[in-house]
Amino acid sequence: MTRDDFLKILPDLAKSYQAPAQTLARISDVDLLMVVGASGVGKTSVIKRLGVPYVPTDTTRPKRPEEIEGLDYFFHTDYQQLVDDIKNRQFVQIAVGPTGDFYGTRASLYPQVGMAVLGVLAEVVPQFRTLGFSDTLTVYITPPTFLEWMDRLGRISFDRDQLLGRLKESKFSFNFALSDGQIHFILNDELDAAVHQTNMLLNGKVDQERETRAHEEAQRISQELTFT
Repeated sequence: MTRDDFLKILPDLAKSYQAPAQTLARISDVDLLMVVGASGVGKTSVIKRLGVPYVPTDTTRPKRPEEIEGLDYFFHTDYQQLVDDIKNRQFVQIAVGPTGDFYGTRASLYPQVGMAVLGVLAEVVPQFRTLGFSDTLTVYITPPTFLEWMDRLGRISFDRDQLLGRLKESKFSFNFALSDGQIHFILNDELDAAVHQTNMLLNGKVDQERETRAHEEAQRISQELTFT
């Protein structure tokens, strides 16, 4: 099976996917921190500094030079095997990413109990909240300015179609976060400060000043994205 063949059938596979009861039972004692944000805002950098068990995602998107197989993601090119795994319901959930690629997590990679962290697409946040985790907390990583975000995004090697897909997803992502009353906004103007703000939330404390600044910047960036 070719990549193109797989991507054509993926939306239908994702739409009908439902994890088995024993898989969902495996995550019932896990508190999940969902880290959401547009491409290039620094989600991975924040996640790696938190000291919380990270759940690598299976994906078909191309591996970036700085990423490590099995540590950052599990990168798939055997598409028939992936179809078989989906049909055998090996995943907690699956999703179609902004460029049409597959994303999914396996129950065996979550800790048996306690906190875990995962980078999550905005559109599947509601799904994760209903999967049966012990608790969920959602944070949205916001860059300090639109121009700084564009600069960060420009350092990632996207072709034109990939970039347009990422910008389209980014627009949805910002709009979703701004309309969702459960999301906390993390300002990633400086990595240590963003990590500290996130860790405060894990301890039940809100840095209201930084959260307000992040929320206001997210509103400004969302308005800049009206061209996409």
